Amino acid sequence: MHPEKRRDDVKKRIFSALVVYFMIFMFPVFGFAGSCLECHQKYGVTVKVPTPPPIKIMVDGKEDLIGLDRAFQFHGHECAGIAIAYRAVQYGIKLLFPHEIPQRDDLMVTTRIPASGVRDFLDLFMKGDRGAEKAVPPAGMEKSRDGFVFTMLRKSTCDAVEIRLNPERFPTDFFVLNEKKMGDKITLKEWDKLHGYLKTLILEVPVQSDEELFGTPRPYKVIVWGTLKPGELDKNIRKARQEEKKKAL
Repeated sequence: MHPEKRRDDVKKRIFSALVVYFMIFMFPVFGFAGSCLECHQKYGVTVKVPTPPPIKIMVDGKEDLIGLDRAFQFHGHECAGIAIAYRAVQYGIKLLFPHEIPQRDDLMVTTRIPASGVRDFLDLFMKGDRGAEKAVPPAGMEKSRDGFVFTMLRKSTCDAVEIRLNPERFPTDFFVLNEKKMGDKITLKEWDKLHGYLKTLILEVPVQSDEELFGTPRPYKVIVWGTLKPGELDKNIRKARQEEKKKAL
């Protein structure tokens, strides 16, 4: 073989080897640098997320259907917090409104988890997907696997129920790893672990039974004192957060 042709052949092989190396070893770095949706679309990854039945709710006299796919779209991508909140609210409605479609203004919902996916789902469910200002968590509220607690109140009957995720269903180090990812401080090994958690939760939570996820809570009667004006809590939370920022300056 002519020396120049041989050199060209060697260069092509080296280039091909570098491309393979890049795809195998560097792809995960770029994968966790962006969102799951962007990464999956870019590299042609197709994963079919199981679809539980849609949640039915009456809004201004009209029936609205909220499916898990719509919730993911509202949030921007598939999300473990969305899936957990969706199933929790679905279970709460089943217990508080057996054989009925609830009126949205007959419900109050609280949670102890400030995760963005949970907040986005509850915003969609309680405020709708058009023009509603997104809820902001109060200062000092922290993420933990014990915080996936949802209290739902049916105002017309004074019935309430507490839906609590079985902590064993959620990884102990999920939020630690997720914070590292958000701060671009996660290692390749840690990302691989977090990605496995996300995949498992997103694919399994939609199809697990209510009892597997949340046990067997029972509704109870409550007496309520005081009233809340529309947007009152949101306004107070934003004010408190602004004051916290001023103190930190």
